[in-house]
Amino acid sequence: MVQSHVQKFQRIGIIGAGTMGSGIALLGLRGGMTVHLFDVSRNMLESGSKYIEKHLARKNQQELRANLQLTTELAALAHCEAIIEAAPERIDIKQKLFAELDSICGPNTVLASNTSTLPVTQIAAAAATPERVGGMHFFNPAPVLPLVEVVRGAQTSEATVEAMVRLAAQLGKTPVVLSDSPGFIVNRIARPFYGEALRLVSERIATHQQVDRITEHSGGFRMGPFRLMDLIGIDINFTAMKSMYEQTFGDARYRPSLLQLQKIQENALGKKTGRGFYDYHNEDSSSTGAPALESSSIFNAPVYISPGNWAPGLPELCRQNGINVQQNLSSKTAVAVCIAGREQDNRTVLAQLEKQLSPEATILCQCVDVTLSEIATWLANPRRLAGFDGLFFSRGSAVTCVGTPELSGHARKHVEQFVASLKRTVEWIDDGPALVTPRIVAMLANEAFFAIGEGLAEAETIDKAMQLGVNYPKGPHAWAQEIGFRNILAILDHLYEEYHEERYRAAPLLRRSVRQYLHSAPK
Repeated sequence: MVQSHVQKFQRIGIIGAGTMGSGIALLGLRGGMTVHLFDVSRNMLESGSKYIEKHLARKNQQELRANLQLTTELAALAHCEAIIEAAPERIDIKQKLFAELDSICGPNTVLASNTSTLPVTQIAAAAATPERVGGMHFFNPAPVLPLVEVVRGAQTSEATVEAMVRLAAQLGKTPVVLSDSPGFIVNRIARPFYGEALRLVSERIATHQQVDRITEHSGGFRMGPFRLMDLIGIDINFTAMKSMYEQTFGDARYRPSLLQLQKIQENALGKKTGRGFYDYHNEDSSSTGAPALESSSIFNAPVYISPGNWAPGLPELCRQNGINVQQNLSSKTAVAVCIAGREQDNRTVLAQLEKQLSPEATILCQCVDVTLSEIATWLANPRRLAGFDGLFFSRGSAVTCVGTPELSGHARKHVEQFVASLKRTVEWIDDGPALVTPRIVAMLANEAFFAIGEGLAEAETIDKAMQLGVNYPKGPHAWAQEIGFRNILAILDHLYEEYHEERYRAAPLLRRSVRQYLHSAPK
């Protein structure tokens, strides 16, 4: 049994001298520990040693190299106080290692796996004392990213969890504690970021460049999903999705994408092969670039904005930029913006707009919880109808817009000038349910609600993990609170109605949360 009074680790072992193992070993040296780095390959040890020496030299820490011991003998780790395994992601390899470690090491040694996709409980089952086995999932590059997921297996003792938390802190990391579950927090919650992006491109709603630009410039993500997949490695990302799909007995939320498989088959794996979704032999083609303004002219014509909560901050943004926002419709209204949702009866609002507007006026309707193609059936003249993402209009520099097939050039120009006058750019995509950023964010939030409801971790822990582990601008639960649980649920129900797939079923906890809010709201 691991003793909970152990406060500071002096000697740790690392299994695997690859990128992750060497990175964790570097952290150990900087944390004041003697590090025993094990690998079955002498060449891998030499490569890992060079990596560590290079990074120590960058910060004038060459003296710490004396505390690094390289070995091809597992028994050399017998006297370590903690051992972190970073071997290849194969359950047979990991179980064999932990069975051997259990017999080699003393009873107080903490045994941790850096697995990112395999069940910690299954790995620990190979040890005679599974209570001292847990998970410590670092993120690549380990010396840079601050998060460590501390995973409690089915039999992991509380003393072991506490020891792993202290070890993570001594390594300079921020630990979050969670229960054992496929993908843990980050790899699980992040699945829709890639999965929905891949579907958007597969369905030809948007190009991969557009999805990246929109998520970066409207959602605030540091990297769009396709640039990030290229950086991680498309094969690695596909393997993680496939593992999640298999471990959850084919849950549709984690179904792998044929688009990724085709990239793997042509060996277009991303940056490491020079080509993935982008071509890295040509630097210009691998950058989404900042969007350019459609027009520098100010839109001087009167604009009417309907009541509603599907474009928060839009009326204020218009006034700040000198737009003439009318309180009531008139014959001079050039653009009428409907920001009502389906629950707020946007169909009635649009009927009123079409009845009172002049024939030359343009109608711009939010289409996050209803597709533009459906809205078009409500109007007599779809030539002047365009749709837009109202939820993220005021949050970023890019605005997603959709036009009907009959959209006139006059109406299209109106939309572009109106958006440009608000210092934003238009990304025209094809019609698709929930567009881009709302669809991805709603699915991220839904995954978080599933995880919370299953007891994986608390909302605050999940939000913290996603911000620290993958640099999300907000945690998914916090994002859902800001957008509104009712709106998130409306987006998911809209997706479900359009696709009729279990992939888009709303988490029971989210639906209960909305009902509880409605029950407690002032009448």
